[in-house]
Amino acid sequence: MPLIDTIRQHVEADYERIFQLFCHYNENPEIGMDTFNTSQRQAEELRAAGCDVVQMVCETGVVAVMKNGEGPTYLFRADCDALPQPDLRGEAWASKIPNVGHQCGHSLHSANLIGVARAMAKLKSEWAGTMVFVTQPGEEFDNGADKLIKAGLFDHFPLPKAALAYHVSPTLPAGTIGVVRGPAMALIEMPKIIVKGISGHGGYPQTTKDAVVLASSIVVRLQTIVSRVMSPFEPTVVSVCSIHGGLSHNILPDQVELKLTVRCFSVAVYEKIMAEIKQICEGEAIASGLPKELFPEVIERGFFTKPVINDVALMDKLQSSFEQTLGKDMVRQEPCYTFGEDFSSYGLDGKIPLGFVWLGSVNPNKFDENMQPKSTETYPPLHSSVFNPYLPGTIRTGIAAMTAALIQLFKNG
Repeated sequence: MPLIDTIRQHVEADYERIFQLFCHYNENPEIGMDTFNTSQRQAEELRAAGCDVVQMVCETGVVAVMKNGEGPTYLFRADCDALPQPDLRGEAWASKIPNVGHQCGHSLHSANLIGVARAMAKLKSEWAGTMVFVTQPGEEFDNGADKLIKAGLFDHFPLPKAALAYHVSPTLPAGTIGVVRGPAMALIEMPKIIVKGISGHGGYPQTTKDAVVLASSIVVRLQTIVSRVMSPFEPTVVSVCSIHGGLSHNILPDQVELKLTVRCFSVAVYEKIMAEIKQICEGEAIASGLPKELFPEVIERGFFTKPVINDVALMDKLQSSFEQTLGKDMVRQEPCYTFGEDFSSYGLDGKIPLGFVWLGSVNPNKFDENMQPKSTETYPPLHSSVFNPYLPGTIRTGIAAMTAALIQLFKNG
């Protein structure tokens, strides 16, 4: 029997177990690094799957090792944290926790990781080496990957030859895989600007230096960074997402806070963007007649996430395996996205090749025979309260495709 048929048999035998695990995680979502119950259940499942070592890192990160003789080491990571938003999907397995839900698909990632671990354990005759399975909390807001690494992930567990992960796609049909070579996900910084002024009566503005007007001018000028400073061939985002200042109808405040998101695909581009932001702030402050001690203050966090740069050679191998497993027409070429993903940290700044792919999750009935959308319908995006992956195809494809890809990597050495 061909290996892929054997893999599919194992996946089918485990489907109900993985589906129920998915339901459990959806009904009981946890946020950030506080995924204590999720992580405990994931550890239990990894032990039951046959992993030799299962340990907690940073209290809620779950690292499991499956040894199978001599050979290379590969890492497969899934995130497990939920979002602070209501689950409005109306499913029987919808969240039981008010204003907390798995609308980014991490519940499915975690459940599928168990499916892959169980399949790899049953198929040990087909590969040799070491698998490291990582269930990571804190992907959404806490850069949990960095925390696990700083806590010793790569000091206490085998260093992988490559690290793999996937994320459910809100645009690709279930049954497909999306691949991208090179830049895949953006560097993200979330700076803020403290705009200062001299407060006073709103009806007597000539005695003030209006922080609201200055902040407004800065917001408008910031829009020229992408449109007039950066190359149109360099994906870049500079968005002002929050403005806060003032408490009264008749008092001009002395401070306004702007919160930004900056997204790009290299440190050099990021540094250029930040230099432009600082120059705009200073220029607008001068135009407003502010003394230097009241110039706006630009505060950087220091890279919320670095860009995910997929290794081209690794992606060639993965695509070949996905095409053999699913068929060429079921493997799509995806563009880079300006979402952020702390999976980038597993690359250790280029030391470990990364392979991040998209797992189709939209009901295939919404697509025609050529896998093109039947209409101009817009599907709910990730982080929508009604984002709802099509489970039968997403679970089966995610487990089978990743298992086959890992086995092929082990065979290639």
